Amino acid sequence: MLYRTFPGDGQRVSALGIGCMRLAQKDGAVDRPAAISLIRQAIDGGVNYVDTAYGYHGGESERIVGEALQDGYRERVLLATKLPVWLVEKPEDMERLFCEQLEKLRTDHVDVYLLHALDKARFEKMLEMGALDFMRRLRSEGRARRIGFSFHDEADVFRRILTACDWDVCQVQMNLLDEHRQATMDGVRLAAERGVGVIVMEPLRGGALTKTAPEAVDALYNACVPGRSRADWAFRYLLDRPEVTVILSGMTYPEQLEENLRIFDVADVGCLSAEEKETLARVREAYEARTPIGCTGCGYCQPCPQGVKIPEIFQAYDRAAMFDDPDSFRAVYAREQRPDCVGCLACEAACPQHFAVPIHERIQAIAAQMRA
Repeated sequence: MLYRTFPGDGQRVSALGIGCMRLAQKDGAVDRPAAISLIRQAIDGGVNYVDTAYGYHGGESERIVGEALQDGYRERVLLATKLPVWLVEKPEDMERLFCEQLEKLRTDHVDVYLLHALDKARFEKMLEMGALDFMRRLRSEGRARRIGFSFHDEADVFRRILTACDWDVCQVQMNLLDEHRQATMDGVRLAAERGVGVIVMEPLRGGALTKTAPEAVDALYNACVPGRSRADWAFRYLLDRPEVTVILSGMTYPEQLEENLRIFDVADVGCLSAEEKETLARVREAYEARTPIGCTGCGYCQPCPQGVKIPEIFQAYDRAAMFDDPDSFRAVYAREQRPDCVGCLACEAACPQHFAVPIHERIQAIAAQMRA
């Protein structure tokens, strides 16, 4: 297992972390024996970073992690969880929720505590609630050894949050397709420059980078290194970056764990040749060339007077085209689409993207396609 260190304190941490939001399911619930076994197998294999959150698996993830870390496993890991900021209505809620989490996790402290899924609005709310002082207090008391935030918004918001507090860690979505999205790779570098540990989530885009791929993408991979798996390519893209401290993988099955352990045993900074880096750049271009709409999800078109969830539909449509996975779009469309577009053009007056095909025409065409 490859190990790296947290900036600041030099704590040794496995480059592979286990994310506990995609644990094995059985009969509509978490398969507790399978989940506990997988977590312990990961730790026995050298993983020492375990990541969970209040809301994962309907609140059960923390309980399962707490159970898995009995019998001496707690002492072998760095345990991370997150404050569900959307449940904080008054300042005292933060202490109540944190104590509840410690009880579920069966521990008297966590090694990393994050404000969960911050965006601009949630960060403003946390400032009003005094969350930064609360987090610092947890750290000074030793109940949270490191403090940080996880993030989903635009780069300028990330920079503002990053520089607003003496954070120890940040958790960001990053993969070979998100280099210029959300926090961006420039944001990752800035965090490292400030001595903030970088925890990467969604390294495989929720499995999309491994589940399916257009023939052109697989052809590029195989022309460069025949037989290397898509997961191997995706992880190497991040392992080559010295700014990255931990890469989380939401593993479900032992086979996934075994492959990940193999990859994280052999790849490190410098694991990509110039040719391999060029291949990854061409892979990104191949994926992006398949994006028919290019919606950024900025939300300026919302709310639609008719209630059409335009960003959700457009982004799901793009993802399905990008990964050659039409069934995924049908599932999203069935869930998100209720009213029909009437062509009022309110969205087009608000949209800053200036799409070649007008929004209302695209939405109506998608609706017709789904009815066909």
